[in-house]
Amino acid sequence: MIQLTFAFRRVVEALEQVSARYLVVGSTAAGAWGVARSTRDIDIVAVITQSSVEKFLEALTDDEIYFPADEARRAAVVGGSFNVLHTTTGGKVDIFVCSLANKFEVSRLDRRVKLDVLGVSTWVATPEDVVLSKLLWRAETRSETQWRDCIEIAASQKLDHDYLKFWASYLGISADVEDLINI
Repeated sequence: MIQLTFAFRRVVEALEQVSARYLVVGSTAAGAWGVARSTRDIDIVAVITQSSVEKFLEALTDDEIYFPADEARRAAVVGGSFNVLHTTTGGKVDIFVCSLANKFEVSRLDRRVKLDVLGVSTWVATPEDVVLSKLLWRAETRSETQWRDCIEIAASQKLDHDYLKFWASYLGISADVEDLINI
């Protein structure tokens, strides 16, 4: 079984050490809001800049941690993602470098909440932002898994419908949000 905690803890510690804004997203964030589903990795959205990437990589360096430094540097400059692996347990964290020019990303970062995930105190996307992100991904893939996650979050959380509708309009996913709200 893949053990995610070591790699996750190291990434969070390194992000905190360099004061990077970040949040846990994806199925791990959905799990924090009531979706019971296993995952093979943890997804994190982070603001890592060209000026902070070297300090971040230095803080992350550990004999048991592998990361493609060149991919991380490139992502800090042009966006994109890279992963961090714990070589002993196979735990993997995918880091998606976001741009502060993206209004939705800024909103997610501004609304993030501190929660305990896998024994690590970390920043997590709000349930509304998890739903919006999953619906945005679903718009591209038509994934039923994303839709089921959204239904489970909506069933277990009191969602801010005005916030959902505002961003759904901006992101082009209004029909899915209306369908979700009306279930």
